[in-house]
Amino acid sequence: MKENNIYVILHCFEYNGRGMEEELYDIADEVYMYPRKTGLKSFISHKPYIVKSRTSSELVRNLLKDNAPILFEGLHTTAILTSPELKDRLKIVRTHNVETEYFKQLYFASKSLYKRLYYLTEHLKLKFYEPILKHADVIMAITEKDKDFFAGRHPQVKTELMPCFHNGSLPSMKKEEPIGRGNYILYNGNLSIEENIKAVMFLMEKVIPFTNGAKWIIAGREPHNDIINAAKMTDNVDVCPNPTSEEMDKLIREAASNVLITFQSTGIKLKLLGTLFKGGHCIANKKMLDSTGLSDLCIVADTPTEIINAVNKTIGKAITEEELSNRNERLLSLYDNNKNIQILCKYIAGK
Repeated sequence: MKENNIYVILHCFEYNGRGMEEELYDIADEVYMYPRKTGLKSFISHKPYIVKSRTSSELVRNLLKDNAPILFEGLHTTAILTSPELKDRLKIVRTHNVETEYFKQLYFASKSLYKRLYYLTEHLKLKFYEPILKHADVIMAITEKDKDFFAGRHPQVKTELMPCFHNGSLPSMKKEEPIGRGNYILYNGNLSIEENIKAVMFLMEKVIPFTNGAKWIIAGREPHNDIINAAKMTDNVDVCPNPTSEEMDKLIREAASNVLITFQSTGIKLKLLGTLFKGGHCIANKKMLDSTGLSDLCIVADTPTEIINAVNKTIGKAITEEELSNRNERLLSLYDNNKNIQILCKYIAGK
């Protein structure tokens, strides 16, 4: 947004004690940090924990220093949406997904009794909390499916589709950046969350042993012990824990194919965009591709047999220049950062 000559004041809550990061000034002119109110007191509130833990009277005081439009990034930031002091401000809520459905799917995916209790509690609280969106002036949905959902729930609020932004750059076949020339299959994601743990275990049990000895790399943040232990028992699997952004980009770019599967079709998976912008062949299931418009850019495979066949088909077949060219054209038609930011700017500029 700074590139569009818009002065950006960023208000954010600290996460896992990270504190201020200087890189934030690359996207914002001013940055304010607030502590999250974690713990039992926030958990027992009638508000969802993801919302209650992100409340701050100091935030309201800082927002009152000007009369600028307010962009709420995600439902979890909307605790002050109904604040009387802000009633005359333009309020835009960017939704990441349908949170009630997201937490319901996490509940079904988790094996931990404690986590299942948390996810179920959040799901129920969010069902009662979500009507707060009627106090927004604009809802910016991330997919057509989500847009239809919020427009149906809150017809009195203007609802727009604003596809997600990304840090991808279009792939090429430049000699110094080979695409798909590696001898391995890659799965990547945050390896500490239930959704991805379930996907990896599915691959290790029902797919990887049957891919003709192909090498697999499972890469991502904080691999769960279940993944580490299963990899030790599975031939041809390496776990790459906590790769840097540069290392992950290289893994994606050089993989013979990237396998992306999910068992919950909520929002859009940023790693799908990252893979298509940076890598070669992409094998994905229908839930990963739901409401993205990108099915024709991937090899769609749902069953273990379909995934195995797709892997065996792509392991020795590099993506072609023509395939990349067609992909680039389609990606830019749907996920062009410069074009999509204008959807937001027209409201901020009052057009």
